[in-house]
Amino acid sequence: MIQSTYRKKAKRGISTVLGVLLMVGILFTTIIPLFIYVNSVNNYYDTTVVNMGIADQERGMEDVIVYAFGRDESYDINVLLVNEGSISVNITRIWVMSMDLQRINIFTSENVSAALNAHDLPLQLNPSDQATIENLTLTLWMILDDPDKDVFNIEITTARGNVFPSDTNPLSYNAGSWGTGMNWPWLEIIVRSDEGQDDFQVDVVGNSNNYTKTISSEHVLGDYFTIIPVFKIGDYNVTVTKTTQKSSPVELGTEILVVTEIYPISMAIFIDPD
Repeated sequence: MIQSTYRKKAKRGISTVLGVLLMVGILFTTIIPLFIYVNSVNNYYDTTVVNMGIADQERGMEDVIVYAFGRDESYDINVLLVNEGSISVNITRIWVMSMDLQRINIFTSENVSAALNAHDLPLQLNPSDQATIENLTLTLWMILDDPDKDVFNIEITTARGNVFPSDTNPLSYNAGSWGTGMNWPWLEIIVRSDEGQDDFQVDVVGNSNNYTKTISSEHVLGDYFTIIPVFKIGDYNVTVTKTTQKSSPVELGTEILVVTEIYPISMAIFIDPD
């Protein structure tokens, strides 16, 4: 009887060990992996929420000024881009759309290269940078030789999903000549400055058409760029003055810009010696 009792206790002990091992096996094969999975899902969700918040914030910081204008006697369009935001911008696409949205040309890295243009796509612009993408040729079916229908809007898209329309929309094509929604001709004034935040005053006086205009910028971070419609062809005296409040006004110089029917856009670059 004693031997039989010992064997029963031995079997009972082995069963207990096997039960513990089974529970441990279940724990490591189901419960712990499930916990790790749920924890990883929560971490992924938290990371996604943070990344989406950062992406939304960066998207809201983008600010690109777009100036599109056509090249007469051709189906080509040039697009001038100015990054006025505080964050780098990656331009991925340029859209040219007829007003009725029935004709669309999309320019991407596949059909825009530096071999044919001043810059290729995608194009990265740092804060205060500007660049011109040239010779964007519209396909033949875009132009109908109908002045009522050959009217286009130009937009650019960024890698963050922002869309910026051209300030010169709409562009119109008529018998080999392009027109814009902006009063033109115009003057392009660029001030190159390596300083922090500065103020600049631009004074424009027409020699032959009694035109006078003054533009004052507000706390420009780095380079300053502005377009000034002047309405008529002629000669213009352009003077740029640095008017930062911390110092006395400093005149950066005066340029004589000439706009004609053939060259309705004239540009001057002023350099801040400081």
